[in-house]
Amino acid sequence: MAAKKLKVAIDFRVDDPRQGVGTAVLALAHGLSRLQQDEQEYLFIVPEHIVDWLKPHVSGASSIVGIPAPSPSLRSAVRAWLANIPLLRKLWLTSRQGNALVAKSDGLIERLGCDVVHFPSQIAYLTKIPSIYQPWDLQHRHLPGFFKKEDLILRESSYPAFCNQARFVCIQTKWGKQDLIEQYGLRPDKIKIIRWGTAFEAYHPPSEAEMDQNRRELALPQNYLVYPAVAWPHKNHEVILRGLCLMQEQTGKAIDIVFTGKPMAFDEELKRLARSLNVEQYVHFLGFVSDHQIQTILRGATAMLFPTRFEGLGLPVLEAFRVGLPVICSSATVLPEVTGGAALLFDPDSPAELMEAVQRLISSSSLRAEMIASGYSVLERYSADAAAQQFMVMYRNTAQG
Repeated sequence: MAAKKLKVAIDFRVDDPRQGVGTAVLALAHGLSRLQQDEQEYLFIVPEHIVDWLKPHVSGASSIVGIPAPSPSLRSAVRAWLANIPLLRKLWLTSRQGNALVAKSDGLIERLGCDVVHFPSQIAYLTKIPSIYQPWDLQHRHLPGFFKKEDLILRESSYPAFCNQARFVCIQTKWGKQDLIEQYGLRPDKIKIIRWGTAFEAYHPPSEAEMDQNRRELALPQNYLVYPAVAWPHKNHEVILRGLCLMQEQTGKAIDIVFTGKPMAFDEELKRLARSLNVEQYVHFLGFVSDHQIQTILRGATAMLFPTRFEGLGLPVLEAFRVGLPVICSSATVLPEVTGGAALLFDPDSPAELMEAVQRLISSSSLRAEMIASGYSVLERYSADAAAQQFMVMYRNTAQG
């Protein structure tokens, strides 16, 4: 009689998975589906409306459990959740006077008979099933000014609870592990570092004809820099605009910058800043783009700029390395570790340092070639297949206690 397979729930209930952690989960699905093993099965629990987004990347021992969206009244009740509001069916959270009740399981994973639950994003709930929690970063501890009071209350209530509940807490970098130890007092042996791959490993690369069509549809400039990031304040788009202004003052012209990412209210502030700095003609807001379009944009760019003030991993940097695109990025938090000497680093508060790095790259074909080669070398440490293998072992260890 065959041994019972370990049933692992990967619970990812979010409204919009098309950026950030969502692309990491897609890479995880790709990696787990490619595993050649018969001891585990993986149930990706997602809202019904994102099943089609995930389905092309799920096969083998992986399957999808789609759940209905919550009622409008519940959606209103949880509107104060983090920026990416989750569709947590029947998971309740209320806040009063700095006191928060942490979300509890709605019973789905228990009814499904799951042996382990992996929460691959910050959103989780209390359950008696052995769990793995993935906080990604503790930005709220370092940059509280970027968060509303209710969001700080939520994070300070839920993150420690989910970390304490978990058999293992998963993080992406040594920097992140040390931060968890210092901020939450977690035991080092409870924190496991897994270096994720990127969704680009799962995407079908566009053909030359498709890329030509994408360039026309997006009206891409001939020469441009790119920053693929939703315009949250900590993403620091402003330093790029101020850098372009410096370049224009010093040389008489600047270089085009392409911004991609889900449109946000903060975009309008950035557009006003670009106008006030007289660089609006160089700035292109493309909004959300498809996987074929982002591949086209990155393959045609001169460099990726990544000026963020705080990062838990920096998946776009790894995506740039995968398509042979040089990276100029902030020296903040995990980025020196992640880029491993393959990027030009700058102080995120210095437009002058940023533009100096851009000028260095533009003026040296040998530096560009060296950075591309170094980026490919960094990717040897980041793989969806390798991450899946590590998670398979972690799932087994989590179930065994």
